[in-house]
Amino acid sequence: MRPLLRLLALLFAMGLASPALAQSPSASEAQVAWRLLDYVAVDYAGAVANGEVVNPAEYGEMIEFSSQIRTRLDALPANPAKAGLVRDAETLQAAIRNKADPRVVGDQAKALAARCSRPIRARSPHRSRPI
Repeated sequence: MRPLLRLLALLFAMGLASPALAQSPSASEAQVAWRLLDYVAVDYAGAVANGEVVNPAEYGEMIEFSSQIRTRLDALPANPAKAGLVRDAETLQAAIRNKADPRVVGDQAKALAARCSRPIRARSPHRSRPI
């Protein structure tokens, strides 16, 4: 039952990202990456404990999501922050592959999500110009 609820929550989150399709490519890519980072930050602890995979299906999702996060951030248009975002996404991918402590992965994902939210806020229709 729990995997079904997680899947439904993820589909709901991805559905919320659909309005992002009307936004600029950088805002939509950043928004989807941000949602995936939020998911990783919360659910990684259910995949790995003490350096061991405790839920192979969940761990597989974490590997896949970290790859999507990196791909989406790499697809952002050139800007001064892009290289740092991609580098941090690669660091997160490595931490997940190395089965790092859930607190470490959670902190990395949250920090990267905060940085990804900047392009989203910058493109908000409530702003007169990007930051």
